[in-house]
Amino acid sequence: MPLATFSEEYQPKADRRAELARLAKRFKVSTLVILRRMHDAGGLSKKAFWAGYKDELARLTEVTKSSGGDFYKNLPVRASKRFARAVVVSTLEGQTLHRDAFRLLGFRKVETFRELSHSLGVG
Repeated sequence: MPLATFSEEYQPKADRRAELARLAKRFKVSTLVILRRMHDAGGLSKKAFWAGYKDELARLTEVTKSSGGDFYKNLPVRASKRFARAVVVSTLEGQTLHRDAFRLLGFRKVETFRELSHSLGVG
């Protein structure tokens, strides 16, 4: 992200959090990179940059600690419910090896397979 292009887009008087989000989306980079560019463009002092960096890092760390949702609800969407169901049925019928089904669906445990088959209504 060239500094000249960033400087054209950057609005120093705007709310910092909103500006971070807007510019990160616009340039497709992290908010930490945007903070650094704000500093480079003269919009933040060194002290303000480091304070903002620590705050943003703490916020991002908190966001990544979330549970990530329910694996058994997400898998059929990620791999397509139709595909997941077909693989499970094929495996239960003995046409597909468990090893191959696990690889296709992205897990390693028999218990995960059982739970998935129950959640899909096939097991």
